[in-house]
Amino acid sequence: MGGWIMKTDKTCYRVPIGPQHPMYVEAENLEVKVDGERIVDVDINLGYLHRGIETLSETRNWIQNIYLFERVCGICSGVHTITYCMLAEQLLDIEIPEKAKYIRTVIGEIERIHSHLLMLGVVGYEMGLDTAFMYIWRDREHAMDMLEQISGNRVNYAMNTIGGVRRDIPKPMIPELLKKLHLLEKRMYYYLHIFNNDRIIRNRTIDIGILKKSDAEKYSIIGPVARGSGLTLDIRRAKPYAAYDILNWSVITKNDGDIHSRLEVKIRETLQSLSILRQCFHKLKRMNGGELKVKTPQ
Repeated sequence: MGGWIMKTDKTCYRVPIGPQHPMYVEAENLEVKVDGERIVDVDINLGYLHRGIETLSETRNWIQNIYLFERVCGICSGVHTITYCMLAEQLLDIEIPEKAKYIRTVIGEIERIHSHLLMLGVVGYEMGLDTAFMYIWRDREHAMDMLEQISGNRVNYAMNTIGGVRRDIPKPMIPELLKKLHLLEKRMYYYLHIFNNDRIIRNRTIDIGILKKSDAEKYSIIGPVARGSGLTLDIRRAKPYAAYDILNWSVITKNDGDIHSRLEVKIRETLQSLSILRQCFHKLKRMNGGELKVKTPQ
């Protein structure tokens, strides 16, 4: 938080937040108008940071750019390289092998669990629930351990390449990964119970920060925020990639449009991710080898 608190009228204060922030790389400045604890207005100023990734990519070859784009974000590095590789594959008219589709899905869904647990822990911390923060981030370690077990790295996994993936998920590894899924599932049902029943969480999230479905459509909102307002919008369903069109899963939505709805969507999406991962692991066990990548043009 930066700047100063300035009183704007008899009841409201204007609180500047950022652009400096100890955690987020993509800096922004918010000028928040508050009446007590209630936010009544906000002025958002973006564009405080540019890391030159687009310009850097012009000096690198197709393969080098994979590892550059992976560093856009340390939480969701895999999805950026999936997107980039898909673009290259479309340009080169490449169809990746079925096994590579499942492995890309595995990385994407573990990464989704990692991202959702990180956010849920931070929400607990911001509400003063330090125990919830520590418990949830403890369980987030299981997702990061899975990524490290598969790729060798906790972040920047270097799994994707143009035409497929760089590493297999060996059959002997899968039982250990399935054990971690079972543990995470138990924990997520526990957190779902806590978020739905804890008085502090309910008071600070239910009927707070409501985003109506019509407004979500108007402002082209996407992701769990849109689904928390009742929009059945999910790119994995609308334009399937990897193995999402051959797996059994559902788009999670809530209709209230408040903070609690968005939190519940993320918890239930995590449970859905665990189901997707189980399907992928069982399919990979049955495949017993197979190609991971195709030969790409030089």
